[in-house]
Amino acid sequence: MSISEDVHQSGQDLAGADDARLAGMLNDALGRFIGNHYKAIPGCVIDRDDRKSQNFASVIHEASASIDPTDLRAVPADAVAAVIDVCDELDLENFRAAYGRIADAKTMKKAAVPKGEMKTNITLGVLLAARSAVPLEVIGEELDRLNAKTPSSQWPDMIAVASTGVINLGVQFPGESISGDFLPPAEGALSNYTPPIYVVIVMRPTGTYALNKVLAYLLVHLGIFSPEAKLPAWDKILEDVPKTVMTLTGFQYNLKGDLVPVPRQFYNDRYLPPRPLLIQDQQGNVLSTIQFMPWQDGGTILLRGKLPLEGLLIFLGKDALRGGVIRRPDLQISHVLPIGPDDFNEFLKRFQRQSNMIVRNDPGHFVVQKLADEGTRSPFMARIFLGILHTRDAVFPDPATREEFDKLYDFVTSAVSSARVASQDITRMWDQHAHKLASGEIVRRQGPHISIEESIDKDLRKEVESFLNAATRALKTGMQNLGKSLSVDISFLFKKPDTFAKGVAALEKTEPALAEYLRRTRLWSEPLLTSRNDMEHETEVLSRITYTPTGTSVTAGEPVIAGAPVTQFVSYTFDRLICFVEEFTAHCLQRRMPPGITITELAPADRLADAPERFRVTLAIGGLPPWRIGFHASRFDET
Repeated sequence: MSISEDVHQSGQDLAGADDARLAGMLNDALGRFIGNHYKAIPGCVIDRDDRKSQNFASVIHEASASIDPTDLRAVPADAVAAVIDVCDELDLENFRAAYGRIADAKTMKKAAVPKGEMKTNITLGVLLAARSAVPLEVIGEELDRLNAKTPSSQWPDMIAVASTGVINLGVQFPGESISGDFLPPAEGALSNYTPPIYVVIVMRPTGTYALNKVLAYLLVHLGIFSPEAKLPAWDKILEDVPKTVMTLTGFQYNLKGDLVPVPRQFYNDRYLPPRPLLIQDQQGNVLSTIQFMPWQDGGTILLRGKLPLEGLLIFLGKDALRGGVIRRPDLQISHVLPIGPDDFNEFLKRFQRQSNMIVRNDPGHFVVQKLADEGTRSPFMARIFLGILHTRDAVFPDPATREEFDKLYDFVTSAVSSARVASQDITRMWDQHAHKLASGEIVRRQGPHISIEESIDKDLRKEVESFLNAATRALKTGMQNLGKSLSVDISFLFKKPDTFAKGVAALEKTEPALAEYLRRTRLWSEPLLTSRNDMEHETEVLSRITYTPTGTSVTAGEPVIAGAPVTQFVSYTFDRLICFVEEFTAHCLQRRMPPGITITELAPADRLADAPERFRVTLAIGGLPPWRIGFHASRFDET
């Protein structure tokens, strides 16, 4: 049995343990894996002022620690590397209590790390539950709420449910995906610099491999706490652990060294960074590109190319003395500096004056095109555009793999947007015409004769043609091709009744919910496609307006298409269309989700006001209830 399998077996045992046995089983398991340098015992932490923490199921400390023989459970704070709180079933009440205990343990006074030593003195804080009575997202949301009113030095480092998954903090550099776990820096380590990293709360669908993740994380910390300790290879423990990561929310360090939330306007779905500037030699060769990025109460500088960023920062003066530079594979990032955009511009001017290099704007450009006169507060924009693309990110985390999906989905949304405009124009045109009739504005009487001085038949027919064409493109061409690219063939939806019946019967054997959904879809899609085909064959699909004198006024009989008044037809058909686009696309993406995750549907009251997305990613086991495709008669705005 490999060490990964051994730890996994222990994790499965913990997942089935009751409260009475949990602490003992945990410490027995830890004792087998943390080596001879450390011990794990139930107890508390006592600091140099004789202040004691509350009791923990496991206090992991250096085995050489001198413990008072009269109180063998009180471990000196300087020797304590980590504390683990446990419970058999996690709920919000015991989570809040454990959060408080861990936060208090992290305030125990410790000796500073000797100058020049590469180690940490931080007490890692972990909460381990056998099971959870609430979805792990609920715990994550409560963690975020508690963190917002607690100094970051007191935050718990990991919450694990042995049967489900893990919540912890990850590290992300600008322009990159999550690169690893966040380990809290030693006390005072950030007094002279501020790292340009995002610290994000992440959720991992580890299933019963949660203990593997806890132990691997703990071993890395133990190796930094006591570099001389001989410990198992943490990466071997992670060999079989699912690697899927879900990001919940993000933080940045400010210049005081406190972690604070990333401002909403700087999230990647809202922030458009300034273009990098070019640094060229006298011959016009590009040596590097340089860019300023706002960061809480300061800013950071990003450099790509041949030049060393340290050499450039001297032109900032004394401000550049704060910290240094982080090197990534193709990027150099300065530590966060107490500068703003004006300081950055002055720095570039000084650099150009005092060097033989030239700083200039990139002659290339990108085009930002206005998509609509509305933002993501609109349910249509939030759900059809932003929400689906967020779901797509979970299936295609690498931007290079999204190209086919994005191209096909762009075709769909372009056609849907055209159909939306046409349906709105049809309704507006008819309402205005009816109002003019009712007011008598366009009615002229000459004895018994009535003259209507406005005709909208031609314009109305033109808009109906536009609607039928656009809606059919979105449904028959766009959604059929999108489904095919995601391995869901719905071509039979657009065939004759016998072929449709055979296709949906075959689908029912593997995906009964989708089969029933398509049966119901056929009821509204068939009139749309038939009308479109009739129009293509020059068959009259829209009746003409009829006018009837009623007393002193005139009423108009609304044109009919497919047996329904035209405004009702386009309103209903468009509403069904966008429901189908959202739901069928979400279903196809849900089928392609990485192991351990799926999507859930948020109730309207739970959606963000500035982006009321309907779906979000959740754990397949232990998360929020998974969404399942199903036909509904309610309108798009009501779902």
